[in-house]
Amino acid sequence: MGKATEVVAPTPPVVVEEHPNPVEEPPGPKTLISLEQLEHFHAAESAAERVDRLQNALGVQHYQVNPCTSVWVDFCFGVLNFARDKACLPLEKTLILLTLAHEIYEFASQLLVGAESPLRLTVSKISEPVPPSSPDLQDDTSTAKEAISTQARHTFPAAYPSIEAVYDQFREKIGHVSGVVTSNDNSGNVDTSSAAPTPFSPGEVAQVVAFFTSTFFRHLGAYQYISRVPRPSVVREVSMPIEIPLHPGTLADATLHAE
Repeated sequence: MGKATEVVAPTPPVVVEEHPNPVEEPPGPKTLISLEQLEHFHAAESAAERVDRLQNALGVQHYQVNPCTSVWVDFCFGVLNFARDKACLPLEKTLILLTLAHEIYEFASQLLVGAESPLRLTVSKISEPVPPSSPDLQDDTSTAKEAISTQARHTFPAAYPSIEAVYDQFREKIGHVSGVVTSNDNSGNVDTSSAAPTPFSPGEVAQVVAFFTSTFFRHLGAYQYISRVPRPSVVREVSMPIEIPLHPGTLADATLHAE
């Protein structure tokens, strides 16, 4: 009888997965667009070309058909023009100001946490199907729709930050970029969180405050109105020709060709 031999399987080598090195971001605060994109924006020869380049920098694709997006792009465009023509800010401060303006605009045009938009309630109530056995309710539905819309117009502003809350947010951020530190009343410690690398001077802060007061805060209600009122969408169906490949033949019908 042969002697049984034990076969020892070789131990597979342990492969250590190497993770790629994380890409280190350049030092400094995060900005809405990059310095290269801002330089490319300023290099445009006409205002229309600058708007197109700003859309590309912001990643906007539906400027002409989306009112909310077009208003936001126009607002950013006005901030950049102010920083270059009126305040004469350097590029680094222009990026900081544009990011600040975007954060203030986003804060002012977003619903408050826990607030329900009255318009959503309006759409849900009106979109409920009416029983077919009640054809006389059409007039009542129209009256209820007008009543809900009127009530929604009066209750809309409560779902968005007030002008006082938006100004407090603006004052906090403009103080942050100007290098002004805030003190903690409870502990008496000074908050020395990261400020702007190039703080704004008092003269520049005064220009920025005057610009926002005469433009953004004056039209704050319009910005919030644009954000809360949906626009009608258009569904467009276009017939497109699609090429369908032919079914392959069977192997039984195949023939060999001599080379």
